[in-house]
Amino acid sequence: MLEISELYKVKGDIVINNITFKVTKDNLINIECSDQISDLLIDLILDKEVPTKGNIYIHGEGNKTYIRKNMKHIGVVFRKEGFYENMTVKSYMKFYKNIANSKVNYKEMMAKLALIDIENTKINKLTYSQKRRLSFARELLKEPKFLIFQEPILNMDRYDAKLIIQNMDQLISDGVIVVNTSVSFKDILLLGGKSYSIDENGLKEIQGEENGQEESDRGDETVYKIEKIPAKIDERMILFDPMEIDYVESEQGVSNLNIKGEKFPCMLPLTELEKRLKHFGFFRCHRSYLVNLQRVREVVMWTRNSYSLSLDDKTKSSIPLSKGRMKELKDILNI
Repeated sequence: MLEISELYKVKGDIVINNITFKVTKDNLINIECSDQISDLLIDLILDKEVPTKGNIYIHGEGNKTYIRKNMKHIGVVFRKEGFYENMTVKSYMKFYKNIANSKVNYKEMMAKLALIDIENTKINKLTYSQKRRLSFARELLKEPKFLIFQEPILNMDRYDAKLIIQNMDQLISDGVIVVNTSVSFKDILLLGGKSYSIDENGLKEIQGEENGQEESDRGDETVYKIEKIPAKIDERMILFDPMEIDYVESEQGVSNLNIKGEKFPCMLPLTELEKRLKHFGFFRCHRSYLVNLQRVREVVMWTRNSYSLSLDDKTKSSIPLSKGRMKELKDILNI
C-alpha cells in the first residue's frame, strides 16, 4: 500500500499543496498533472526530496526506510530515458538482467511487451513506442513490488497502448502498487483505476467510469438522481460531472465534450445536452456551441456583428458567440 498524507512541498514555482491519497494492493492510481509536478512528486516518494510537511508510507513503512530495504524491487519508467543506443534490444535486456541480479527470464519479459521480433534491432533504430515498451520490460526484470510510470501511453497507437495496459493489469493482479502520471486527461481515464488531478490548488478526484457510478442497490432508501454526461473512449463509457466540461462543440453531427484541452465524443445531440446542462450554468452561445459560463473570462467584440468568448480553460479557448445570443447572455450575466 502507498499512503500519502497531507503532503506539502514548494520548489521554485512548483507547488504540491497538501495532498492526501491512498493506493491499496491490487489497485492503481493515475494522476493528471504537469511534468514539473510529476517530477517533484516522484522525487518525494523516492526520498530524493524532503517534504516540508506530511508523510509518505509504502507497505506500512516510512518511504525512506522502505526504499533503503527494497530499492531493487522498485520500478520507475521516466518520460524521457537514456539508452545505450548502440545496443540491440536483446543485449540491453541481458545487460540489465545482470545488473539487477534478476532471476527473471528476460526473454519472457520481452515476449510480454512484444519485443521478440525486434530483439536484434539496435535501440537507435526503434520507434518511440518500441522504446517505451523496452523501458517497461526492463523494469519488469526487477519483479517490482512498486512501479511508478510517467506517461505510460502518451502519443501511442492503440496496439502499443493496449500492450502497456494489459501488462499493467497483470502487475496489479499480482499485488504490485502502480502509480501513473500523465499530462493527458484522456490517457488517465483510459488507464482505469482511480484517477486524480493535481495542480497548485491541491488534489481532486476525477469522476470516471469506475469511480463515478452512484450506488443503486440501497433497498428502500431514497435514490437521488445525479446528472452525469456520457462520453466514449475506444470501448469504454466514461461519465463526466457537468462541471468538468469547459464547452461542447458539435462537429459533423457529433457532440464533443471539451475537457482540459481534450475532446470526448458524446452520444447525445447538442439540443439534448442543452436541456440537461442548462441548470448547471451552460449557455447555447452558438448553434454549434454550448459553453460552461463559469469558464468565460472575456466577451470579445471583433466588429459590430462579430463576437467571441474567451475561456479560462487549460488551452485558453476562444469560441464564437452569435450576435442574436448577445442580449440573452447580457441578461443572464446582469451586464
